[in-house]
Amino acid sequence: MDDFSLGNVQSIGASGKVWMGHGAIDIADLLFDELDKATKSIQISSYSTGHISNEMTRFFKKLKEKLADPPMKITIILNDDGKKSVTPFARKQIAKLQSYKPEQFFPVYFKSTKIKNTHKILHAKIIVIDETTALVGSANISKGALDSNYEIMLKIVGDTPKILSKMLTTLSEEIKLGRA
Repeated sequence: MDDFSLGNVQSIGASGKVWMGHGAIDIADLLFDELDKATKSIQISSYSTGHISNEMTRFFKKLKEKLADPPMKITIILNDDGKKSVTPFARKQIAKLQSYKPEQFFPVYFKSTKIKNTHKILHAKIIVIDETTALVGSANISKGALDSNYEIMLKIVGDTPKILSKMLTTLSEEIKLGRA
């Protein structure tokens, strides 16, 4: 059988005290360290965002810092059930970033819809940085995910980030066209 690889896991980020010490690093440290390294683009997909907290304030502050350096482009795709998946705090911060750098910051809201007896939602938690690094796991963008929940985030390099970037770009375009 031929070896097949789309990328390599370089790090495991975790939150939840029982998971720490098993070769995992703090999930918030992994997230913010990787965001710091971005030079061209950040693409984010998340089911939900958190309420005002130190972690959420730090997250939006970091995005604003990154937008201060063109040619940085940031796309954030969020599930939008019209209720709680995007908090009022996050909506306000997203609107501020869009107003601050409309040519560089692109929020996209995936409208949750009911099809027959199921709800169609965006549940993927993916961050792609410069098409070279992907953070994939269970963590939403929230205090709980970055602090206390039991969450996992894998740092992946290789071909996978470029593939995920294309997938997120396609999803963003299809949402805008009403076809997602």
